[in-house]
Formats: sequence, structure tokens, C-alpha cells
Amino acid sequence: MVKTSHPVMDLVIVRENEEDLYAGIEHQQTDEVVQCLKLISRPGCEKIIRYAFEYAVQQGRRKVSCFSKDNIMKQTDGLFHKVFDEIAAEYPQIQNEHWIIDIGTARVAVHPEVFDVIVTTNLYGDIISDVAAEITGSVGMGGSSNIGETCAMFEAVHGSAPMIAGQGIANPSGLLQGAVLMLVHLGKTKVAEQIQNAWLSTIEAGIHTADIYTEGLSRQKVGTADFAEAVIARLGQQPQQFKPARYAGDQPLQLKPYRRPPPKIKTLVGVDLFVHWGGSDPEALAMLLHALDGEVLKLKMITNRGIKVYPGGFPETFCTDHWRCRFVGPDGVALAKVDVIALLQKAEAAGVDFIKTEHLYALDGVKAFSLGQGE
Repeated sequence: MVKTSHPVMDLVIVRENEEDLYAGIEHQQTDEVVQCLKLISRPGCEKIIRYAFEYAVQQGRRKVSCFSKDNIMKQTDGLFHKVFDEIAAEYPQIQNEHWIIDIGTARVAVHPEVFDVIVTTNLYGDIISDVAAEITGSVGMGGSSNIGETCAMFEAVHGSAPMIAGQGIANPSGLLQGAVLMLVHLGKTKVAEQIQNAWLSTIEAGIHTADIYTEGLSRQKVGTADFAEAVIARLGQQPQQFKPARYAGDQPLQLKPYRRPPPKIKTLVGVDLFVHWGGSDPEALAMLLHALDGEVLKLKMITNRGIKVYPGGFPETFCTDHWRCRFVGPDGVALAKVDVIALLQKAEAAGVDFIKTEHLYALDGVKAFSLGQGE
């Protein structure tokens, strides 16, 4: 056996693996501020969430839990949660629930047995998969799969371990678990069961690598090759203390192809003008920017690091040299991009160092952008 506080956990984490903050789109915009763009797409959400539910159905799982931070990131994580609710409705036989990522991760660390299948975005999934692997006894115990529409790749959850490469001390369990996941994906479930049950039999026999070896609990400390030989020797055996592995499905999961929804009516209603300005008084910046007001676009709000500082900000708010300045048109009026161009021309003539713009849209009449904190 392996020393762990969670001997009954049986958890699968399904993580989107292409977008989110891992897109790696970063810019330094001022002397004091850098940004990283978080990209969440509807196709990315639909594919990973549907996979989680189809996996749950195929493998006889009871529940799928969604983890997000949509109380703060209402557009990006909000989309993930919204798509989760839409797809969950197609699987009434599977329980579904939503957790805010921080308390959800805390729950995984203390009571992982309450979860069955978790589906989440890229960064969150990276973190909670390592948490879940570590609380089993070692991060070296977990395998992972990367499933695409035309190909798949399988590895240990921790990736490579170059610091201990070639020393014969690494725990090969992560790679072995990745191989088992590959066999299940290919529909070779009986072979996967044989290998997994031989591995379980080896673990419960107390034959352990150094990362999971515990004096008085383990029986024999072995290196990488000897552990692998011990698993091979137990092929065909069933574990006596662990629940024997059983996998369902003889074919890879077949997901419905993504169908692009009908386009929404997109209306330009304003623009966020990001400004590099070294002053510290928002009122002074507002006075400069109100000079840019036109017949259509007018300054409505200034934020610094997302916090509203004008109008009605607090003097205690610490400000950097990076300012988001929101210009909007009259309610119900559709703007044209030439209105934004005219604003930028005025800003350039006034010596305002604008570094970025973000158009503000309404989609089918619903605002498709976040408010400033305190707005």
C-alpha cells in the first residue's frame, strides 16, 4: 500500500489543453505593466465538456463537476460555465455541478472522494491534476492523455523529469498509467485491465520506488527497472485489497462534431482606450481625456489595474502608469469604426500615448464586455 490520507479517491480530471492562458499571448504595455490574454472559445469549451460527459457515460461514472472562476471572469470563465450547463442538460442521467476553482481545489485536496469526473480549463486543470496526483502519495503515480480529433498522445502527468533521468530511481507508474489510458482510448480494455491490476498488485505488495517508499509500510525499495519487472511478474493477478480495475468501451469515444451557432447581431457601442501615462491623479487624466470627447464617443470611466478610479474613485487606490479609459456612445446608438478612428486621431494630436484599444460590443443587444471593478 502507499501512505495517503485519501485511500478511496477515484477521480478523473478532464482538462482543456490548447487555449486559456496557455496561448501565451503576452505584452509589456508600459514601464510598470504587462498583460497576458486569456482566450476561451466556444468550440474549445464544447469539445472538452462533451468529452467529459461522454467519458462519464462510457465508463459508468456518476457525476461531472465543472470548475471555473466565473464570479470574477464573467466573460471567459462565464462562457465555460454557460456551455457546461447547456451540455449537461443533454445528459440527464449524469449528475452535474459547478464549483468556483479556489474552493473546489481546496475540496479536492481534503475530500477528493466527493468528486468523480472534473472538467475545467487549461490552467486550472494543470494545477488540480498535480494536486490530485500528489495527494494519492506522489505526483509520479499519475498518467495523462491528450485527446485530439485526429490523434492522441499519452504521458506521465508530471511530464519529463530531467533531474533524475538515467539514474534508475524514477517511478515509472506515471508512464505506465499513461499507457493504460492509451489502451482504454484504443478500446483495448481487457489488456488495460491486466496491466492495471498487475500494477495494483505490485503496489499493494509493498514493492515501491523511493518516492512512495515508507518505512514500516513498504516491503521493498526498488529502482525503475525492478519495479517494472515486478509488474510484469504479476500480469494475470488480481489485487486483493484494491478494487480490481474494470474498463468499458471497445472503441474510442466518438463525439458530435462542433456546429457553429448562427451569428449574433454585433453592435459597436464603445471603445476602451489603454493609455500609458505617468501621472498619479485620475482627475488630471480625465481632464485631458474629456478634451477628446466628440459628438458620439465620450469618456465614461477610467480604471487602473481593473479598479475604477474615475469618476468617484478612492484616493487610497494605488495607480500604475497603465490606464483603461472607456469611451462609450449614447445608449441604443450603433457606432462605426470611423468613430473610433476619429477618437484615436484626436488622442494622437493631443499627445496621449495610447497603447491598445479594445472595441466594446453588444451581441444581440447584450453587453459583451466586463464592467470596471466598482463601476
